[in-house]
This record gives sequence, structure tokens and C-alpha cells, in this order.
Amino acid sequence: MDRVDDALIKVSSVSKVFRAGTDLVPAIDDLSVDVRRGEFVTMVGPSGCGKTTLMMIIGGLIDPDHGNVAIHGETVRGPFTNLGIVFQNPELLDWRTSLSNIMLQIEIRNLSQRDYTPVALDLLARVGLEDFVDKYPHELSGGMKQRVALCRALVHDPEILLLDEPFGALDALTRDQMNYDLQHIWLEKRKTAILVTHSIDEAVWLSDRVLVMTPRPARIAEDISIDLPRPRSLEMKNSAEFNTYTGRVRALFKDLGVFHDSQ
Repeated sequence: MDRVDDALIKVSSVSKVFRAGTDLVPAIDDLSVDVRRGEFVTMVGPSGCGKTTLMMIIGGLIDPDHGNVAIHGETVRGPFTNLGIVFQNPELLDWRTSLSNIMLQIEIRNLSQRDYTPVALDLLARVGLEDFVDKYPHELSGGMKQRVALCRALVHDPEILLLDEPFGALDALTRDQMNYDLQHIWLEKRKTAILVTHSIDEAVWLSDRVLVMTPRPARIAEDISIDLPRPRSLEMKNSAEFNTYTGRVRALFKDLGVFHDSQ
């Protein structure tokens, strides 16, 4: 196993409290975790437990109240730019085509349009949208829009990929396909990826490690290494090994009071 010192991302004793009117709402409590280069790590937990807040702190979009995040050994102070983010809402601009929405990333970063247009076109082809390059968001399905958002997050070749419940609004079949698409791209590019999801199956199927989060304030109840071969198929979800992992996560949530038996 890699040494802790080999961590690309190092979260150390991070805490965060939000103010809601006169009330203080603790979101994260003294949380520490390391993510190695090229790992796919997923945070799974109940709604409102602080998963997204932790992801935003890692990306430098929110400051912690205590503790710190370091990337390459350097404390994150403000937005970390060498990353791509995909949110649950694809956030596409209605007046831009699929290609133009992806290239917005290049425009904002003042990079070469000539150099990165072929990259964007290649990414669109890899997610099956080569025939939708010039289509506008209203001409795309929900899954297609999210594929465009994924391409936009990757076009500048970021070191880190943050995925905040990107497939939560999709139907089950489209979500399975998006998981395949994400796995294919990740296996090829080996970005350091952090995913937030409520789906236990999705977390286990995609990840090298699953961080099981407690109800708010967020702590890590267990850090589970997923030892399943890659590439992974949907048929694998029927295997005893897969169900052992998902059963372990569900048992943890039951112990944490997330799941309750019917009375």
C-alpha cells in the first residue's frame, strides 16, 4: 500500500459550521482523509450530511473553519484551478451548442481554441455524441446534457475531477450508461476522482474506495477499499463479492441510524 506521504490530496482535521439565522449548523467535524493520485474515491451518505461541503472545501470553493486541505503538499487557499467539476445540474448555456458549451472552459482559461477543439470533439465521440456536436441543450436528453457537462469538465485535462451527484436526476437506464461512460474515460485518463452520491451500488461499482459518511456533522464512519476487477460490468452487481460490499455499507448505515426497521 502507498504511504500516507504519497497522498495527492490531504484533508487534515477539517471542520465547518454554517449559520442559519441565529442557529449554528455543524456540517463537518474534525475530518481527515487522504486521496492518492489516480484513485477513484466516493463519499456516500444521507442527504445533508456534509458530503458536498467537503468536496467544495477540497476544491477551494469553501474555506474550512478549522483544519486544512493540501494538494501536492501545498495548502489550498482559494479555488484550485487544476480540476474539473460536474454537478447534478449540467448548467449548460442555452444559446451554445454542445461543442461551444465545452469550449467555454477553454475560453475562460484563455487557452488555445485551435489546440483544444480536437480534444473536445474526441471527448464527445467517446461518450457517443459525435452526431450532436452542433445541437443546443433543448435538443438533448438529460443524459446527453450530462455527457456534455462531463466533457466540459475534462477538456482542459485537469488533474482532479470532482463529481457532485452528477447522475442523481437521471433515469436508471441512463444512469447505468453514464456510469459506463465515466468508467471508460477514467480508466483511460486515470484522473484523481472524487464522487458524491446517495447510491450505494454506484459508489461500490465505480470506486477504488468508498467513504461511508455519518449523518451531519460529517465524519468518516468507515473507509472501505473495493477489491473488484476492472473494467467492471453491470453483471458484476449480481456477484457475491459485490453484494458483500453493498451489504457492508447498508449495515453501517443501519448502525448509524440512517436506515430504520418498519414498526
